[in-house]
Amino acid sequence: MPRLASLPASFRLAAACFAALVLGFALLAQANLWYQVSGGTPPSADQVLVRYHGDPDRTRLDDVLDPVAHPDADDAHNMWQFLGGDGWNDPTTQTNRTTILTWVRAGAPESGWQSVAPIFTGMGMCGDCHAAGGPKADLPLTTYAHVFPLAQPGGRYPLGPLLISAHNHLFGFAVLALLLSVGVGFTRAPARLRALLILAASGGAALDIAGWFLTRAWGAPFQFMVMLGGGLFGISSVLMALAILHEAALGGRSSAGSAGAAGDGAA
Repeated sequence: MPRLASLPASFRLAAACFAALVLGFALLAQANLWYQVSGGTPPSADQVLVRYHGDPDRTRLDDVLDPVAHPDADDAHNMWQFLGGDGWNDPTTQTNRTTILTWVRAGAPESGWQSVAPIFTGMGMCGDCHAAGGPKADLPLTTYAHVFPLAQPGGRYPLGPLLISAHNHLFGFAVLALLLSVGVGFTRAPARLRALLILAASGGAALDIAGWFLTRAWGAPFQFMVMLGGGLFGISSVLMALAILHEAALGGRSSAGSAGAAGDGAA
C-alpha cells in the first residue's frame, strides 16, 4: 500500500493542512471545555457530574442568574443580562433577579407564578429567546410547567438540548474519526499503533456520548465514562494528526533529497 510520503505534493499538502486544522480544533475544543464547564481550569469529575446530573444544592436558575459564576456577557450561561436591565448594576436587573430567586427559595409554588411570569415571558427579557419562534424555543419558559423543573435543586441537563447536542457531536466525531483513520492508514506508524488509535477515536466518541445520557440518568460513576471517552477521542485524534503531519513532511524531505541527488549527478 502506498504511503502518504510517496504521494504527489498536492495530496501531502492537503493532508498536512487537514491535520493542522484538526490540531487547532483540538486546542479550541479543550479551551471551550475548560471555559464552559469549569471557568478556566480543567474540569473535575464533580463538575462533569453536576453538568449532566445536576447539583442537589443548586437549581439551574441559581446558576444562570449567578453574576459570579457567569460574569461575561458572551457567556452562553449568563442569563441575568436578559432580565430587562442595562447591565448588572441596573436596578431592574437586580430586582427581577431577586424576585425570581425569592420565588425559587420558597419552593417555586404555583401560587407565586404570577409574580415571576412577566420576567420569563416578557419581551426584552427571557421571552425574547424562550418563546415560540425564538432561538431557544426548544426550552420554553412560557408556563409554570415549563419553568418549575428549572427551579428544582439537582436539575439535570434538559433532555431536548442534550439530544440536539449529542446528535451534532456524534456526527462530527464520526466524520473526524473516519478521515483521521483513513489518513493514518497511509502513514508508516506501526500497524498495531494505527489499529489502537483508530479504535480509540471511534470508541472514545461512543463512550463520551453514551456517558452523557448515563450520567444524566444515574449520576456517579458514569461521569468518569464521559471523561474517559473524551480523553480517548482527543488524544487519539491529536496523535493521528501528528502522524499524518510527520508523514507529509517525510514526503517533502524525500522529494528534496531526490532532487538534490539528481542535481549532484547532473553536475
